[in-house]
Amino acid sequence: MKHMGNDERNRIEFMLGCGRNITDIAKALGRSQSTISRELLNRRIESEKHYACSNRICVHFDECCLKHFSSSSDRGLRKNIKGCFEGCPNFREAVCERLNRAPYVCNGCEKAHNCPMKKRYYVASGAQANYRGTLVNSRIGVHPDAETIEKMDKLLSPSVRNGQSVDAIIANNPELFAKYARSTIYGWLEDGLFSSKKHDLPFAGTRRKPHKRPEIKTNAKCRVGRTYEDMTEWLKEHPLVIPTEADTVIGSISGKVLFTFMIRGKFPLAFLRDAKTSQTFTRIINMLWDNAGPSLFRKLFRCILPDNGPEFSDPNAVEKYRPDPEHNPCKRVSRGVRMFYCNPYCSSQKPHIERFHLELRRILQKGVSFNALSQEQVNLIMSHLNSYPRPSLDGRTPYDIFVEEFGEEGKLFLDKLGIVRIPSDEVTLHPFLLGQKFQKAADKAILKKNGLITPKTSTSNK
Repeated sequence: MKHMGNDERNRIEFMLGCGRNITDIAKALGRSQSTISRELLNRRIESEKHYACSNRICVHFDECCLKHFSSSSDRGLRKNIKGCFEGCPNFREAVCERLNRAPYVCNGCEKAHNCPMKKRYYVASGAQANYRGTLVNSRIGVHPDAETIEKMDKLLSPSVRNGQSVDAIIANNPELFAKYARSTIYGWLEDGLFSSKKHDLPFAGTRRKPHKRPEIKTNAKCRVGRTYEDMTEWLKEHPLVIPTEADTVIGSISGKVLFTFMIRGKFPLAFLRDAKTSQTFTRIINMLWDNAGPSLFRKLFRCILPDNGPEFSDPNAVEKYRPDPEHNPCKRVSRGVRMFYCNPYCSSQKPHIERFHLELRRILQKGVSFNALSQEQVNLIMSHLNSYPRPSLDGRTPYDIFVEEFGEEGKLFLDKLGIVRIPSDEVTLHPFLLGQKFQKAADKAILKKNGLITPKTSTSNK
């Protein structure tokens, strides 16, 4: 049977809004009921429209007898207070039964406008984007995870050094290598994913390097349901949310990197780390969660929009956290945030952070290594950049805007991160902010960029 098209998905959304059931929709489209059910279950999107607008979000609401003391010392029912479920030890979130049976979505529900529970909707354009993402990712080849590469390395590298060919190794270990093409294994070896190198291969000089260098992602299908188009549809259900853009800035190859954020298109953050991996990004998110607290974190990072780098390839670890990693490492709790991805080669979809990188490069020139940097120096850079007036903010500074919007809670968060307000007359956007060493490195990088110095020249000058 042919794949479902955009027109059919539009008809499904329309008929759901009219209150039609799955049987009627299947007959109208000439599809089986199971096909329509799978489409709704796999393509529906989460929504928090009117979420927690009533205390009936708690399953114990009707029989709740907990008391509270008002200002006049009168005892009353706790459930009559707005937001009584927040911090309540007996709170248990209610789940709509409609989502567990056909039609599995809230489209056409008469109670949706005042329902306090989390909702799921079927949106045709979002479902089509989800399908396209699945289709594209299924055709871009196999992406092994780090654990698989490690297992392969333990078998492949010693055998290659003993003079065996990749073909012989695949034949001897079919359970590990059989699902990968011979050329793929050669490509990974030549790209340095294993401890053995290309020169260890017999007749190594006769092989050519593959055209495209593979990338190892923690989750090869991380983009499915998280494309830029999916985010656009999700934002229609959450109109007050402004995406927080995320990216990385590289100093030198295999050196330290900066993980950068642009909060609500106004306030930038940067964190220095040794490696550009998904685990590193997850640790940064965990640190921000601890410093900001759940309430402020959800305001700042409700929607995160990075590019397609492998360091951002574990969205589940970002959206969920382990409350007790020592005793129950498998249990994960939702943070209440969502992560989406820009389309490949579309940096214009996160313009604010790209513009911030231009400002950052005024201090950290391109070509200057970050290995000598410390997080304290990065905090100093961010303090000066966030104390610099912006025409886009009507001449105000990002720091002042942030503190005004998030109050004392926001200021305490910045204090924990080491970002302070610099007097306007003392703001410095120049490499000598970090000292003479970085000034010399920046001057050298500028000369190289303009072709006025070569590696041979710099060596002779030493």
